[in-house]
Amino acid sequence: MISTLIQDPKNYVENPAKLPVLSDKWGQLEPLASTFDHVDGLFYFTYVVCIFFFVLITGVLALSVVKYRRKTFDQPAASNVTHNTPLEVIWTIIPLIIVMVMFVWGWKGSNDMLVAPADARQYKAVAKQWNWAFSYPGSKVQSYNELWLEVDKSAAFTLQSTDVLHAFFLPGMRVKRDVVPGRQQTAWFRPTKTGDYHLFCAEYCGQDHSKMYALVHVVTADEYAKKPWDVLKDSTPAESIASGENIYKALCISCHSVHGTPGTGPSWGGAKGLFAKDGDNVIGRAREVVLADGSTQTVTVDEAYIKESIAMPNAKKVAELPYRNNNMSAFADLDERSVNCLIAYMKSLASN
Repeated sequence: MISTLIQDPKNYVENPAKLPVLSDKWGQLEPLASTFDHVDGLFYFTYVVCIFFFVLITGVLALSVVKYRRKTFDQPAASNVTHNTPLEVIWTIIPLIIVMVMFVWGWKGSNDMLVAPADARQYKAVAKQWNWAFSYPGSKVQSYNELWLEVDKSAAFTLQSTDVLHAFFLPGMRVKRDVVPGRQQTAWFRPTKTGDYHLFCAEYCGQDHSKMYALVHVVTADEYAKKPWDVLKDSTPAESIASGENIYKALCISCHSVHGTPGTGPSWGGAKGLFAKDGDNVIGRAREVVLADGSTQTVTVDEAYIKESIAMPNAKKVAELPYRNNNMSAFADLDERSVNCLIAYMKSLASN
């Protein structure tokens, strides 16, 4: 299931009232919805320290400017003292102690997010340009850009990236962990409040970094037991097309248009779309592709070609510029039902 917010990225801007509250009256991001309350403690401690020293230093500076300003051109200096060792020691030691308190506090909190309790459910989050794929314990079905968790149940995540540096950032849960390509990162938290929360990529990862967003649903145990992430409908052609469109809007819309408009990748519709109408039939269009060895070949779009392009996009890249110079993330883990729904949606876009 893809939520209304995910189905249309314009909803982020056009319907802000439908999104969860992003900050409280103190400017903190979202209400605390997990057990990591020490993050808020460190935030407010740092906040107060910064305000205190800003007021103190600015006040002393303003007082000095007014009280000790030069009133005449030949006025002698108010003091010839060049240094004050006790004062210098004080303003070195005190900030050092405060900074070390912040460091130890933050270090402990960061380490706490790595060691999950033994009863935590094990999830997997895979980041790629520019979406999230989530795997659930005991389920072969994945969800894309939406995640379901049970309230008051610890959730441990294995984090992976298939391309560049990303970040797993849930402000409501007070969790952030970089997702480094070639490495397996971990993080965990226990959601304490039901509701919908934001998941962002907090590391700049390319052109559509700002669209790399997921919605996290924290639900009751009864609702979680219904596996709300496993609701793909494909029993009729119409349902398959609708499900394919939702998957397209979750995974593919940032690179592929459906009306012939050029993008990072080829358009699925329009005069240069994947399929064309031949009377009552839908046939694949011919296109020139570049093979892995650099040679070119003309192929006819069919289901085998699409499945190969989804799992191994560099096997046959569209030869037309700029597509041959662009790279597509592989979706080798996309299940067969989802792929078939995508193909049904692609065929529905066929034009004369």
